[in-house]
Amino acid sequence: MSPRLTRLPLNRDAIKALRRGHPWVYRDGVRGSASVGDHVVLTDSRDKVVAHGLFDLGAIAVRVLGLEQQELPGLIARRIQAADRFRFAVVGGETDTWRVINGAGDGLPGVVLDRYGGLAVLRIYSKAWVPHLQLLINAIQGLAWVETILRRFGVRSVDGKKGSERLFGPDPGDSKVVLEHGVKLLVRPHHGQKTGLFLDQRENRRRVGELAPGRRVVNLFGYNGGFSIYAALAGAARVETVDIAAAALEDAKEIFRLNGIDPDRHAFVACDVFKWTSKTQADLLICDPPSLTHGKSSDGAARRAYRDLAEKVGQQVAKQGLLATASCTARLDRGAWEQAIAEGLATSGPWSWLEGSGAPADHPVALAHSEGRYLKFAVLRRR
Repeated sequence: MSPRLTRLPLNRDAIKALRRGHPWVYRDGVRGSASVGDHVVLTDSRDKVVAHGLFDLGAIAVRVLGLEQQELPGLIARRIQAADRFRFAVVGGETDTWRVINGAGDGLPGVVLDRYGGLAVLRIYSKAWVPHLQLLINAIQGLAWVETILRRFGVRSVDGKKGSERLFGPDPGDSKVVLEHGVKLLVRPHHGQKTGLFLDQRENRRRVGELAPGRRVVNLFGYNGGFSIYAALAGAARVETVDIAAAALEDAKEIFRLNGIDPDRHAFVACDVFKWTSKTQADLLICDPPSLTHGKSSDGAARRAYRDLAEKVGQQVAKQGLLATASCTARLDRGAWEQAIAEGLATSGPWSWLEGSGAPADHPVALAHSEGRYLKFAVLRRR
């Protein structure tokens, strides 16, 4: 017999948000408390159950798992299996790396799981999931492709440390080569950014490749050269990759070699991008900076930072050239970001928006969870 779950009353606003499909209940929307990770039921003013979820610390009090109560082991297993099947249906061929679980978009708010070949890399963004780690492991190791499960740390509010822990299977080693649209990429699962690669830019990398033939390309904040290798393979005249991390640039060179491209025919520059200038203008400039804000109080500063960065890089794009730029800043919505970009580029003459996109289909977002639509990507032309 299942234990009786703690019942927590919600106010009207919280209930409305739940019914719209939002996956969080904020602290001011709930009365009462529970232990972190407790499976709780949420009720209205008449004590009728309206949802269930996991109790959490901080501003988010409950990570909502659904409107109708279910047992956790079965729920977790079914949602992971369903998410896995969905990825095989939507991710293109010659690819063995993608996001398997994207938090609330797959009904598991606070859980991220990425695939790198036979390696599953888990990252937990909520302490509410820590008591249920073994349930996650049990479900993940049942997926047909999984050989090893690795947990990456680095979420301050959850684990407060760096590095990784092997949870299942053999040691994956320090590096791993994976395929993305037939392109070989080098992953460092123990130490790379996020879980190893920025998987959310997969389709945008391919689009940059389509735009690159014959062009002089500059990739700012290039990390290990994901955009760069797509451009080089597509026949860019020259690709310059700029990043502050020298080690990441060495990996970029290795990725070029893995794909049969001589890195000596291109350029790799280790420097602070905000201080970088080029002697020649680019025909295609890629600018994908790290997040420039993490809290409401810094939104204004983030808009100014994007505006100033756009002003700087716009001057480095040749006339009739292209700028492919992105933002992973969740609190800055697309409208505010586009306004900042437009204000910055206005100083370098007339520009036109060509196209825009976000994260690909393996990064689904819950219906009312606007916070989950963090990635913004656009291509512009300098006239």
